[in-house]
Amino acid sequence: MNSRFLLLATLVAIVFLQACSSLLVDDLPPFIAQQRAMAQAEQSKGELASALDHWRIVHLAVPGDLKASQQISELEGELKKKAANAYRKGLAALKSGRNRRAEKYFVAALAAQPADPAPLKQLRKIKSLRMNTLQHDKTSKRLLAGEADKNKAYAQQPAVPVVDERLRSHVRRIKAYLAADQLFQADAQYQHAAQIVSADEVASAQLAALRDSLADSYYQHARRLIRSDLDKAIEYLQISLRYEPDTTAQNLLRRSRLIRDKLTKIQGASGGEKNN
Repeated sequence: MNSRFLLLATLVAIVFLQACSSLLVDDLPPFIAQQRAMAQAEQSKGELASALDHWRIVHLAVPGDLKASQQISELEGELKKKAANAYRKGLAALKSGRNRRAEKYFVAALAAQPADPAPLKQLRKIKSLRMNTLQHDKTSKRLLAGEADKNKAYAQQPAVPVVDERLRSHVRRIKAYLAADQLFQADAQYQHAAQIVSADEVASAQLAALRDSLADSYYQHARRLIRSDLDKAIEYLQISLRYEPDTTAQNLLRRSRLIRDKLTKIQGASGGEKNN
């Protein structure tokens, strides 16, 4: 077993024993009930790792608790799948040269499975690549500076970057709409901007980054709307997936559609009973 995992398990046990030693025997059941409630609350929010910690505390207090054992087993399985999925996406992003996005996925994989050395290895690899790039840039700057001293004619005629004010205007509007949570306006602006063929590398890079921001914004809004406006949540998830085919969003969309179908059937049955 990995030493980091042993350390985590030992720490949890120590914290639990210290808590129990300060409680009266009559106070232990409320403490366990509190841990159960916290586990279920974290689970409902999708915070699986945090929920798992609470269930492990319950299991330490009541080793024979079947509910805690079952939840621990299920959550460990889900976290393992979540880590594998994030790791796979991280490798794909790394292969396509999107190092920052890959870094986010590897961090997510490590959070789900702290004992897995693979994502940590990839994070170190990205850090090494970043340091090499910085070193290369510094070397290139020194060489360019020396070349400029040798050839002043070129130094006096630096390359002028292309500025596409039309595309940059779209980028500014998209950012403003996102900041104001006006997602549909941001989406419409992005669709216009995506049709522009431009040599402005800065604006093009900013537009590409906004694609990820739009996907994430629609997904987060959909999660908040699940309980209050299911149809709107489904619409937001569909738009999010249009920007990025994310497995988590696809699973949430599938579950939301199933819930809506069940509600429609229940409402239909209730209407039929009233008519009779």
